[in-house]
Amino acid sequence: MSINIGSQIISKLGSPNSKIPLAIKDIFNCSGYTYFSYGAGGELEGKDRLLDEAGTGAIWLFGIPLYKKLTDKTLYKIAKISPEVDVRVIKNKTVIEEAKKQAPTKEILKEIEGAAANSGLTKKLAIIKFGTALGLTMLSYLGLTKIKHNMTKKNIEKEYIKSNQKEKQLNRGYIYKQSEIFKDIESKISSIAPSFGANPIINAAEGIMLNPIKNMMILDGCISGQRLITARTKEERREYAIKEGSFLFFVYGAGKLIEKVINYGAGKIFKSPINLDSKFLTSETGYKLLKEKGMQAEVNAFQNLMKTATNEEIYSYIINNQNNTVVKAAKESGIISAVKDKAGEIKIDTRKYIDIKEISKLVKYLKEYIENAKDKDITKYINRIKALKVTSTIINVGICCTILGYMVPKYIYESRKKEQGGKKDFYVKTEYEKELAKKINNRV
Repeated sequence: MSINIGSQIISKLGSPNSKIPLAIKDIFNCSGYTYFSYGAGGELEGKDRLLDEAGTGAIWLFGIPLYKKLTDKTLYKIAKISPEVDVRVIKNKTVIEEAKKQAPTKEILKEIEGAAANSGLTKKLAIIKFGTALGLTMLSYLGLTKIKHNMTKKNIEKEYIKSNQKEKQLNRGYIYKQSEIFKDIESKISSIAPSFGANPIINAAEGIMLNPIKNMMILDGCISGQRLITARTKEERREYAIKEGSFLFFVYGAGKLIEKVINYGAGKIFKSPINLDSKFLTSETGYKLLKEKGMQAEVNAFQNLMKTATNEEIYSYIINNQNNTVVKAAKESGIISAVKDKAGEIKIDTRKYIDIKEISKLVKYLKEYIENAKDKDITKYINRIKALKVTSTIINVGICCTILGYMVPKYIYESRKKEQGGKKDFYVKTEYEKELAKKINNRV
């Protein structure tokens, strides 16, 4: 039973370590807000929102990876240390020795040795890499904010000039002073400079620094904070508070909660646990596990090992027993990174970190998978689990996309309509036009 494209897509959609579901939710969020913005404030607000959402989305998705890659090509290259070696691998002597001994290629062995020989510098580079990437990404976002605000300001002025009876006076050389609402924003932007602690506690920060999704979550939190700080009116700040709060919850938190509820229901009602990754469910290992007692015994033995062994001992066992059923399942599920050696065999990439907590969860899910299959037709059992997995993943992502792309923006603009007595005017335009009117009247 080979892994097919469909299972890989579902695996990505349901994975907490994949950017794909985040990107899909962001696209729906961007589309929904842009659509409602055009309907509320017309082309002016629509353009403002489109640049904001699309530009921020691009920075959010690609900013940190791009700047990290830049660091890889510069600082790491100068230091002659491989950025592929996870700093968590070189923290423990036992892990380092096992990683060297079981390195799948000579090139990987050399990279591990280089990083281990300069462990202090490797750890510092990891901190610098994360801090630099986050800082430069935030500066990119602040640049986008300034561009957006300037563009909207000019568009409001053009539109106001066309509709104002004093057009000739405006075109004869009146130079407006900086608008108070835009002046305030620019002062806030210019005063914001990202800063990072000189001595962060690596043990507490490494899980965030080295996890791409957590990187995005931290970046998202920073962007949300900056949006609230640089909001041009109090009404815009209120709308941003609702928007950003809902985005953070439904992109990062709600999916896990929905998944738990669905998985619990599938296990209790259908007796079909769907916690396992879809790539594993469509693999040969996933099928054989339900038929071969020897493979099931390996899962039981691994579970017993985890009850008494230390993390280092578990790591050593995994590295030295790569044909073990649990280890194979971990590789097929993406929990353990793997590469091909020169003989073409799939081996563990010992440069990468192995999360023992994730292995523990996998063993638990494998046990449920085996136990619920007793006295059942194996083919039908697996097919039912795969169908439930696909359905639950699509439902999960669909719920979040519907809320982010339709329900929340609709609520925001309907609230605006209620507040404005039936209108949905663009707050920024209304406030700036008031300033323009005062300046014109003062010159008459």
